[in-house]
Amino acid sequence: MTIDGQLQEDAWDKASPAMGFRQFEPDEGAPASQRTEVQVLYGEDHLYVGAHLYDDHPDRIQATLGRRDEWNRADWFLVSIDSDLDRRQAFAFGINAAGVQLDATRSGGEGGPGPGGLDPSWDAVWYSDVRITSEGWVAELKIPYSMLRFSSAESQTWGIHFTRSNPRFGEQAEWPMVPRGERGNFVAQFGRITGMTGLEARRNVQVRPYTLSRAESVESEQAPGTANWNSSLDVGGNVKVGLGSNSTLDLTVNPDFGQVESDPAVLNLSAFETFFDEKRPFFVEGISKFEFSAGPGELLYTRRIGGRGPIVGAAKLAGRTEGDLSYGVLGATTGEGFNPKRHYGVTRLKQQIGDYSSVGGILTGFSGPRRNGPGRRSSVSSGADWDLRFANNGYGIEGFAAVTHLRRPALTGGQQTGGAGKVWARKRQGDWTGFVGLDVFGDQFNPNDLGQLRENNMIVILNSLDYNVNSGQPFGPFRRANIGTFSTQSFSYRNGLDRGLSTDLNSEWTLRGFQEIQLSGTIENPFGGYDLYETRGLGPWQEPGSVGGSLEFETDRRREWQLEPEVGYTAFEDGGREYSAELEGTVNVGSRLSFSSSVEAEWERDVTAWTANETLRKAENEWQIGRQSGRSPSAFIPLSNTQLDEHLQSVAPVSGSPPEYYLSVFGERNTRSVDVTGRSTVTFTPQLSLQLYGQLFVAQGQYEDFSLLQNRDSLVPFDQYPKNDEFAIQSLQSNTVLRWQYRPGSTLFLVWTHGRRANSQVNPLASRPESLYDRSFREHVSDTFGLFPRNTFILKVSYTFLR
Repeated sequence: MTIDGQLQEDAWDKASPAMGFRQFEPDEGAPASQRTEVQVLYGEDHLYVGAHLYDDHPDRIQATLGRRDEWNRADWFLVSIDSDLDRRQAFAFGINAAGVQLDATRSGGEGGPGPGGLDPSWDAVWYSDVRITSEGWVAELKIPYSMLRFSSAESQTWGIHFTRSNPRFGEQAEWPMVPRGERGNFVAQFGRITGMTGLEARRNVQVRPYTLSRAESVESEQAPGTANWNSSLDVGGNVKVGLGSNSTLDLTVNPDFGQVESDPAVLNLSAFETFFDEKRPFFVEGISKFEFSAGPGELLYTRRIGGRGPIVGAAKLAGRTEGDLSYGVLGATTGEGFNPKRHYGVTRLKQQIGDYSSVGGILTGFSGPRRNGPGRRSSVSSGADWDLRFANNGYGIEGFAAVTHLRRPALTGGQQTGGAGKVWARKRQGDWTGFVGLDVFGDQFNPNDLGQLRENNMIVILNSLDYNVNSGQPFGPFRRANIGTFSTQSFSYRNGLDRGLSTDLNSEWTLRGFQEIQLSGTIENPFGGYDLYETRGLGPWQEPGSVGGSLEFETDRRREWQLEPEVGYTAFEDGGREYSAELEGTVNVGSRLSFSSSVEAEWERDVTAWTANETLRKAENEWQIGRQSGRSPSAFIPLSNTQLDEHLQSVAPVSGSPPEYYLSVFGERNTRSVDVTGRSTVTFTPQLSLQLYGQLFVAQGQYEDFSLLQNRDSLVPFDQYPKNDEFAIQSLQSNTVLRWQYRPGSTLFLVWTHGRRANSQVNPLASRPESLYDRSFREHVSDTFGLFPRNTFILKVSYTFLR
């Protein structure tokens, strides 16, 4: 069958069409404004989908070019196929009126790009064409069975769902239309195609070697201000093998992800590390099979793999049995010079029970050299999770139980074992939805060798309630509105210390003109609460309560351009203030150019925060402070006119003669930061595009009016603190990527990465240092462009062999 977007073969005339599309947006349940008819055929090796997408004004069809897998502002048609009928995840194939392809896995009906629930990291090789006619436009898709997973049954039943997006009307029409209140398990609501017989799974074998050349410039250490250029040539590759109809093995050797967008610069003054999204294709594709949520954390955070050395190789096996058991096995090894030193492993199982429920388990392991000192570090994490639903998916009980074990043989007492778990009861459908739950995290629970968790040592009581106003139907000036609240009350696991109450109130209001208003408010610690981590290991601190709110507005999403201003404000009970303002914008220029940008500014004024842990001692009737912050400084400097005798009278020293005290110093923090980010895509053809990304980030801050943490409830003045604490961050980075898919599955990348960055601090002991905080934004930006740049140029070519 010829794929030409015309649907002229006789077989199409014999296929019964799916009709009667209904709106999900903007008027849920109403008939679609434009007629759509979809037909499905099956052959020996391929599934065929043909769609007639009628339009009253064909000249207004949005045929906008864009990068592959990018849901842009265009007329789109999407088919989602639950070929193994697991009712949890489907394969989605989309095409817009300009012929741009999108393939993804789909597990939900809301959130994410386009119609929601799409994960475009999954890539397939398939064929399509479109044609604009006098009646609308036509889409024709040819999908190899080797790209799908299905059982070996003689007669097949698959789930199927069609989506049509029309940006002129802000309309998303579906067959079948799944109401908003029933999208908790979206894929289970699909329609069915039956009667397909004699299908044989075709083994999907893709071998994708690559070659890469890299040239990189760095500033010369011998001659500052001049560049040293380094060049290299590298090879590697990926292999994808379909092991039967329901299992896939992925292998990669010496992978390179130079085409991936750089992580943004951020200002992080907290006690916790910053977690960035995974963007590397091998670890993004199909990763949902491995996910194990541990409350606010994860037992698998794939950014750990390769974080301390290049990846030598990795393997990933995922599939599903005839008995509805899904499984995934992931292994990787990393090390410099192609020398494996760190090893990572994950096994994940999940058994589906009925249409909606499931139980599962996970086991992760890590082994590698210790960061500091001799010997190796190893850890194991294991857990079980469950999602039990009843009353036709209306209610459910979900949760997990997990244990981590860390072993560091070179250390005395180098073993650590901890546990965590949660139980939530949830109402899943209807105008009123929500849950109540309990989370428990032991103080020894630590999945961070291969997972991610910011903090443990907590018992949290949670509740959430959401209300779909007027059952999601229009009322007054609104098309739709939703109001929700979320509250947590936390205690420390170790001794039951009150960690505070937090309550959020959020609402979204969509106007009849397709504008959207979002209002939110937050109350933190209205009755007090302790922060266990702000002191970086020196015990709890009673943090001040706060009240905050934000307002966001989005303009009409049907237009070629869209603006989203947002403002936020937080007031602390001790007088501190936080402010934020952001403006995002998106515009499509013609059918080939799209541009988006954001400008975000944040300020802090007199916010009480930790600045350092200091060693103090009284020697020969004179109070002294360590020249260096931290424990056991090499030298001390005197303090004059102090009130430390009075302030430390009730504080026990940490050592004897002369008595030394190790205490946290707090200050009133003032910060300013500006983040300017821009993205643009120039699409020459559906296979050739140029993508640009840039970020300018400047931040500055200072601490003043210092105080000592006398005990967990009391800060006492420390006016004689002799050290300065000011900082500045300057960052400019950009990525330019030319992407050419010169044949299905085969791609050429030409990449230029540019970066300038500096982190500055004043001399803490200088008597009159030049202030970094008092410098203007313009001066910091000028300094940023004056930094020595680091440039990297990459040419990467991959070729896919298909069998």
